[in-house]
Amino acid sequence: ATDVADFLAGFVAAEGTLTRTGRRFALRVSLGATDRATCELLRRYLGVGTVATFLRRRPHHDDEVTFRVQSLRDLVEVVVPFLGEHLPPSHKREQYLAWRVELLAYWQGRARRRRRCTVEGCDEPRRARGLCRRHYYAAHGR
Repeated sequence: ATDVADFLAGFVAAEGTLTRTGRRFALRVSLGATDRATCELLRRYLGVGTVATFLRRRPHHDDEVTFRVQSLRDLVEVVVPFLGEHLPPSHKREQYLAWRVELLAYWQGRARRRRRCTVEGCDEPRRARGLCRRHYYAAHGR
């Protein structure tokens, strides 16, 4: 498993892009469509993100496949630990370290996170008065 992780982190170092646009952070790996298996392997190994195919933009370009993670929670809980452990010393690692500082600062201070329902055992998002939609309507006669 460590060999696969190191291979994938090396692939991120070579082909990955870490971005921040305003409040949106992302990890993206874009390849020629014939390399879809590598993007799928990233998605399966990390257990997060999406893989999408885009048609060529110009006749002499290839179709493109992109692995992307945009969920703040997935970036903080999955991508940061993975890259922190497996990303080799490189220019990409330096970019990652700067990106991680911004991401974690945003996550700690300004990110809006959905709070969970206050009813014991309910994992639905809170809507009003500390309750999810189902428990709120049950308590207030709908």
